[in-house]
Amino acid sequence: MVAPKAQAFGIRVVTHDPYVSKDVAQRAGVEQVEFDELVRISDYISIHTPLLPATRHLFNADVFRRMKPSAYLINTARGPIIDEAALAAALDQGEIAGAALDVMEQEPPSGSPLFGRDNVIVTPHTSFYSEESLVDLQTKAAQEVARVLSGQAPRNPVNPEALKTGQAV
Repeated sequence: MVAPKAQAFGIRVVTHDPYVSKDVAQRAGVEQVEFDELVRISDYISIHTPLLPATRHLFNADVFRRMKPSAYLINTARGPIIDEAALAAALDQGEIAGAALDVMEQEPPSGSPLFGRDNVIVTPHTSFYSEESLVDLQTKAAQEVARVLSGQAPRNPVNPEALKTGQAV
């Protein structure tokens, strides 16, 4: 969803996702590259990955050293994907130009070394907000309630193990 918006500004969009086929990337008009190349060539890196053991602190001191000093990092995914202490150090050392963070390692954030910087934007996990996204959020919530009330399993249970035992979800 980000690719067409960036492409409208004439930005070359590359991606790294080991789970997306080349065919899907081509249909989206994006070029797949290895992670090391993405880090090395990108002017802007927008993170859209789930938080998994393999992605925790994926963006760390080593990665920041390999980025362009003019690069910007954008995270609207999950806070712990970025090692914030390493990001602060990279900014201090001029290894990258700046960051925009809608999520932080600690939510709600407090006392972060990233606060108060001219080259860091921190938003309170609200970058998704638009009239359309609010309607979509409300619609999906109502659909989930209707699913459960009609005897169907919820699509995104908080505690899926309870579905097996018949306990409330």
